[in-house]
Amino acid sequence: MKKVQYRTVFTFLVTLLWLSPAWAAIKLESTEQPASELFALILGGAGIFLVGIHFAGDYLQQMTSGTVRSIVTRVAKNRVGMFLWGLFLGFFTQSGKASAFILSDFVQAGLMKPRQAAPMVYWGNAGSSLIAFVSMLSVKIFALLLLGVTAFGLTFHYPKKLVQGYGAMFGLGMIMFGLFLVKNGAAGFAAMEEVSNLVEFIHGAYLLCFIAGLVLTLVVQSNIAIMLIIIAMATAGLFGLEEAAMGIFGAQAGTGILTWIFSSHSKGSARQVVISQIAFDAIATVVFVALFYLELWLGLPLLLSAARSVSDALSGQAIFVALAFQFGAAGLLVLIRDPVFDRIEKQFPPTATEVLSETQYLHKNAADSPETGLLLVEREQGRMLERLPLYIDAVREETEGKRESPATYHDAFVEISGKINATLSEISRLGLNTSSSDELIRVTKMQEQLRRFEEMVFQLATQMSRKDISARARELGNVIMESADFIMLTAIDAIRSREEGEIDTLEILTQDRSELMTKMRHNYFNSEMELAEADRNFVLDVTILFENVIQILARYGVLLKS
Repeated sequence: MKKVQYRTVFTFLVTLLWLSPAWAAIKLESTEQPASELFALILGGAGIFLVGIHFAGDYLQQMTSGTVRSIVTRVAKNRVGMFLWGLFLGFFTQSGKASAFILSDFVQAGLMKPRQAAPMVYWGNAGSSLIAFVSMLSVKIFALLLLGVTAFGLTFHYPKKLVQGYGAMFGLGMIMFGLFLVKNGAAGFAAMEEVSNLVEFIHGAYLLCFIAGLVLTLVVQSNIAIMLIIIAMATAGLFGLEEAAMGIFGAQAGTGILTWIFSSHSKGSARQVVISQIAFDAIATVVFVALFYLELWLGLPLLLSAARSVSDALSGQAIFVALAFQFGAAGLLVLIRDPVFDRIEKQFPPTATEVLSETQYLHKNAADSPETGLLLVEREQGRMLERLPLYIDAVREETEGKRESPATYHDAFVEISGKINATLSEISRLGLNTSSSDELIRVTKMQEQLRRFEEMVFQLATQMSRKDISARARELGNVIMESADFIMLTAIDAIRSREEGEIDTLEILTQDRSELMTKMRHNYFNSEMELAEADRNFVLDVTILFENVIQILARYGVLLKS
């Protein structure tokens, strides 16, 4: 049923696309729109485009199960699938850069590996250039219909299972409509007499054409928009094929600069995907500019000669150059992707959180068998418990700078905890007997206690990392921290051995100490009358955290004993 729904939605969108009466070229005609309005179109369109990238990426990242997960997983293992998926993303976003950011979100969501996403990034650039087949395609009506339909779906949440799909498609609609505004505004500028005079000035100056394409791409933030405008200018006879080709190459170089700027928020594996786009822009530009000058200076029949042999019209020749540039560069990058990505991995390694958040026992088929799945979950829980003393080690002076920060360990724990919860959820949907049901409940309770325990240890480590407390207060904090560490290590030994004696020792160590801690606080505060406010708050926080650690470990011991 779910496959039928997705197929119906896809068919509906494709039908809208092909039946849309908006297939029209952007023509360089005089306009009565003032320059301020044209600038507003470009700026507003670029803003909508950028928001659309993040909006679509956020919702696509949430689509990590069901049909989408199976499709993306299957596509990532198939070269033909990579090719088609890259073309699809590139065409519907009209931006290789947008495709790269969406694919980086897929990687961050765990749907594919960076090496699997890289070829899709390359073909995404080729897919975005397919729009040149209809010589500056305008998708205004389709984009507005897409925005309208998906906006109603997002507002009324009907059907609920398609809400994430609505969000992703709404983002794609924003990308397309934003690019439409950018292209229309830029086309209006191109029709102005002042701009025409400028183009005449750079006629024959190929390096200036390259720089112009680069700068204009930085301004409007879309190399496809600039590419289409360049084709329109060539069609109007403002300059020849050579100038158009160099302008297109410069626009691609501009995309690389923009991608680098916008990639500042990306980290680790997701950043590797974005860097793949930058590598595409850099290598494609260098290779095709070199071919251009080889043909120009040596008279070799290369790209420009092939374009002239394909079409007598300058518009057809410019379109051929654009398509050959994008598809040729994508094919080249696919051929050399291994050495290129080896370099990317070396320069931009995964973050410490990504490395630490890799599961050791859980895998995608862990929930196929309830008994096996629960055993693997419990082993993963034990591994996470054994990592908690590292939080304490990270704040000790003698190991400072040699370990990851508590925040890094905490972020990794959150990632693995999410995977454990997902596995437990999948197991709960299986046909369980009484024994398996009881074990599932026990392991789920252990997971909840482990989550609370980790939060307490992380808060304790965070408090001990404070720099605004006195040496006297820190001395007491160290005593409490070492006590918590000792009890944690005892709990770990009990889990490893499963011996009754170890569990009994844990039970003794985790007896209620509320009265003792209250007395200790009162005595400390009475003996330190001139204690600063920050020190008093610190002592209060660490003692309460220690009490919570004891209480949680006591519950953990009961579950272990059962």
